[in-house]
Formats: sequence, C-alpha cells, structure tokens
Amino acid sequence: MESPFQSYLNTNYSASDIEKLQITQFVIGLQDELKALETELVELISRLEPGKEQLKPTDAGFAELKQRIEALTDKQERRMHFIEQHTALLNPIHSIPIDILQRIFEHCVNDPAPFASTEPATDAMSPVFCPLLLTFVCSSWRRIALECPSLWDKPYIFLPAPISGISHVRWIEILKKRAQLIHLWLCRAGTRPLTIALASPPGHESNDGFRAVEQAVIAFSSQWERLRVRGSNCILQSLLAVPGSLVPNLKFVDLAYGSYPGAIEADTAVGKPDCLISAPSLRVVRLAGTSLRKFQLIPLPWSRLTDIRFGRLVESQGNSFNDSEALELLSRCPKIQRCELYLPIGHVLQEPRGHHNQVILPHLTYLDFTHSQSTALLFLSLDLPALTTLKFSTHFGAESLSILLTRCAGTLRHFELSAHQISAEQLLPMLSQAVHLEWLELAYRAYGGSPSPLLTDELLEGLTPPIPEESTKASGSFHCPNLQNLILHVSNEPDGPRISDKAIYNFIRGRRALETPTVRHVAIYHPAHDKQEDVGAMLREQGVEIGDMKFMLRYRNPGRYGYSTSEALRRR
Repeated sequence: MESPFQSYLNTNYSASDIEKLQITQFVIGLQDELKALETELVELISRLEPGKEQLKPTDAGFAELKQRIEALTDKQERRMHFIEQHTALLNPIHSIPIDILQRIFEHCVNDPAPFASTEPATDAMSPVFCPLLLTFVCSSWRRIALECPSLWDKPYIFLPAPISGISHVRWIEILKKRAQLIHLWLCRAGTRPLTIALASPPGHESNDGFRAVEQAVIAFSSQWERLRVRGSNCILQSLLAVPGSLVPNLKFVDLAYGSYPGAIEADTAVGKPDCLISAPSLRVVRLAGTSLRKFQLIPLPWSRLTDIRFGRLVESQGNSFNDSEALELLSRCPKIQRCELYLPIGHVLQEPRGHHNQVILPHLTYLDFTHSQSTALLFLSLDLPALTTLKFSTHFGAESLSILLTRCAGTLRHFELSAHQISAEQLLPMLSQAVHLEWLELAYRAYGGSPSPLLTDELLEGLTPPIPEESTKASGSFHCPNLQNLILHVSNEPDGPRISDKAIYNFIRGRRALETPTVRHVAIYHPAHDKQEDVGAMLREQGVEIGDMKFMLRYRNPGRYGYSTSEALRRR
C-alpha cells in the first residue's frame, strides 16, 4: 500500500492537524490489513499442528504451504514497521515549537560550577555531554541546537594533561585542535555574554598549544561576563594581561593560582594597573593562590564590588594577610553583600576603632570567615547590621566569635561553626541571643591536642525544649526557638566527646512537642562511635509524631546507619 506520507517517514516532520487525522485514518487501514494477515497466518499454521488434517513433509502441498506462511510473515513484519513509521509522525515531540524545544535544550546544559578540589577531570565539550550530544540525535535537532546561541555561551574548557605514551609534540597538537574547537564553540554563541570556565594542567611552561587556546578565548574577551580559571599560571598570566578596557561586560572572576612555574609572573600580572581585574563592570572577585600580592596593589573597582573571596593570601616574602589589612579591605567595599576571607597567622590589631570610625557594611548578608589568630579587635571595629549567614572556622577560643555573634545575633538566620577550642558552655550563651536562627551546623575542627567539649549532651540539652512530667507539650526556656535545621559533625577521635542517643531522642521529642514544631531536618554524624540505642524505636514507643521531619544518624560502623525520612521510621 502506497503512503501519501512516504517522503516524511523517518523524519522529524511536524504534521498539521488535518494531516494528523489523515495519518490516523491511514494507520487504521494498515491495522485492519494486519489483522487479516494475522487471521490467515493462524489458519495456515494450524494445518501444521498435530491433528487429523496435519500435513506431513511428504504430503503434496506442504512446501507451498510453508512458502505461503513465510511470505505472509514477511508481509506482516513489513506492515508492522510501516505502522510504526506512520505512528512516529504523530509523536507529540514533533509538534513542540522550536523556541520551546530550545528552552528544553538549555536545561540540558549545566552552568560551570565553581572549581573544587574534588571536581572530576571531565571534558564537558566532548560529544557525550550536552550541548554537543544534542547535535547527534537527528538532523533537525542538530540544526536547532546549532542555531541556539544560548547552548554555547557557557563552555567548560578542559585541557588534558600529557599522558604516558603520547609525545610532547602530539600533546601540543591535541591542544591546538582543542583551540579550534573552542573558537568554533564560542562562534556559535553569537553575541551573547559568555560564562567561561577553563581548567588546565598545572606546573607546565607556556607552549604553542597553550598559546593557541589563549588566543581562541581572548578573541571573545569583549563578551566575557563570568570567567573562572585554574591550573596553569602561564595561561592565567596571559588572561590577566587583557586590559580591563577590553572586557567591558566582565562581572565575575574566579582565579586560582597553581604551583610553580609562573607563580611570580602571574603575581606581577595581577598588580598591573590596567589588568583584567580592573574591568569597570566587575562586581564579584574570587582570588586564591600561593603568592598573591597585597590587596592594596590589586587594581580592583573596590567601591563597586558586591562579592569577594580571598583565600590563601600569603606574600612571597612571608608577610601574611592579617586582620589590619582585612579591615582596610572591607572599608573599601561599602556595597559588599557576600564576603569570604581567610586570615593566617600574622599581625593583629593593637586596638579597635572608635565608634565613629567603625567600618559599617550595611549590605553584607553573608560572611565566611576562617582565621588562625585572635580577631576580637577586628570584629569590635566592624558593624554588620544586615548579616544573616555566618560561617566561622577557628582553632582559637571563643572570644572573637562571642564578639561577632553579640553584634549580629539579632539578624542571624544561618550559622555554621567549625571549632577546636570552643566548648558547649561557651557557645550556648552566644546562641541565646540568636532568637531568629533557623540553621545551625557545628563541626569539630582537628588542630592537635584534645578536642573541646563542644559537641556533647550539654549542647543538645541547651537546644531541647523541656517537657514537664505527665505532659505532652513542651514549655520552659531553651535556645534557638525557631531552629529548623540542625547538623552536627561529632569528633572523629574515639576518645573525644560525643552526643548520646538518649540526648538526640530528647531533642527530637522536645522539638516535636512544641505548639508549632519548627525543626525539619536533623543530621548527626558519629565517625568514631557506635550506636547506643535505637532512636527511631524510642520515638515510636513514645508515640512521637515526627510528621515530615527528616533525620539521619550515622555511626562508625558503616552498616549501622540511622534514618533518613519519617517514612523509614514508620516502616521499622
């Protein structure tokens, strides 16, 4: 049977409503013909089955019957395939408008994430990942993908390191071919702003392959909006040499220095007056490396920055980035909203600034602070009226943290602490001021010597609403009444302090007994201890209704985990 849609079979043709009706009627005719074939086949095959009328191979007509069955079977298979081809034309995906399909394609492409030490060496520009993968599905998808600039404006450029068995010349050729792919890729982005992440193998001198990649990327510098670079210092140096005037749209940079060679040259490049990071539109700066210059020499548009992260700021001469410099840096950033700072051991402030000379950061809502010295005077010199998220890591005592929490407790919603010498007795009075706190995450920070008694029953008891005897409702005073998420990473030392399962049970029971329970998630990790009691069984026996609350208890024995959801509790 000839089909009026023969030329559209095995294509992505989008049929009109009238054509869909015609295809449906045509398929019904094919299905009727297929039923007739099946009926005839059943009758013919039955003549070969054991019975009175069974034909034997020696009987006349046996060969003709076998040939007839084979011919009908072949025709049946062809009709079934013909039906499948026509039915495919009715697939709803063929009717999706191109602009909608492009939006679906956009969700298949990941935005390059910030570099992490655990990030796998993944080549996101290979054909096994989108968007390139989309071009191999069919000719129609290939055309749509290639004509969609938003699929190509966020490349994660991965440069492979030389491997054994491949000569240096061959490795350079691979890099040059990668440079050609980069240029073609970025051309497909049209005039869209670019988000580029470039990861290269560290510890290599500049070569023709690296230079080809640099040229391919720099050719589109006027479209750079977000740039992340890590690995080879020679590539970083070349990108830093791009004048700020040539990157008018650059708003975000994340630059991570590698090890030698080239660290000193890159260090020099970051301090030049008209380098990359002097871009007028720059708002987010993240710098990390082993030999960064003092921040005063970095030509950033300080007064316009809204997000900064400076890590491992250590001078090649051995002078550390200290709290005096941190205060001066923050004073240059009146619009800062997010800040991550690391202060190694170095000089400290001799006295705090007076009330009228304090550094006020009215827009700062997020502070991630790691330090290796006392910073009490630094925080006495800061006013943070809008701070809602604080991540604090220290192996010193509680003085600095106490001052900081006293000054921002009224606005704090999210607090993470990694400490070595802060005890529960010291922390609980600080938490009493954080009445709006919703997220609390505490971890033991190893730093030699005995761990402080922070993650203990005393801590959890201070957060537990008391329940009077012969009552099912909690009443009385306790810290952090609005707490929704509690995450505790207990000491990984077998002799270190721990939190008992009984205290965990009391905490959950007390929080769920509130008139309006707020806690939604509890996770407690005991990497050096075994389970003492079954918290889930205790909650069930006492009839504690946990609702949609989730919690996990993890112990030393990997086969003895706790629970992850309320459903898991009800099943046990």
